[in-house]
Amino acid sequence: MKSLKEILISQTILTVKTGTSIYDVTCFMAKHNIGLVPVLGEDGKLLGVFSERDLVRRVIAQGLDLKKTSVDDVMTKDLLVAEISQTHEQCLKKMKDKGTRHILIVDKEKLAGILSIKDLLEVDIKDHKETIEVLQNYIYAR
Repeated sequence: MKSLKEILISQTILTVKTGTSIYDVTCFMAKHNIGLVPVLGEDGKLLGVFSERDLVRRVIAQGLDLKKTSVDDVMTKDLLVAEISQTHEQCLKKMKDKGTRHILIVDKEKLAGILSIKDLLEVDIKDHKETIEVLQNYIYAR
């Protein structure tokens, strides 16, 4: 079973700074083909996240100006976070309980990465396939 650290090893963390306009944030997200981006303060502290859902519900539906609105005004601040020492099963349970598609992984209060439900389900499926293979080998004495 892979640890969260192993799952995140090849991940690059893409972030935006506090005070960035929604226009610039959405261009950044489009350029990198991502649906969620963490927002960091000047000191590097995690302040919130901005997602496609935030764009639709808090910006477009409210008629806000993309170039004049700061990400700080519309980002999600109620964050779902897991410690890097937790298992992928614990993360999946947290995500299911909260009804969210992304979880932020922290290591000693520093952002270590972001995992989507897809990332975690792929690990879960791989683990189950390995278990099935071991059991089949045992049963058929291969």
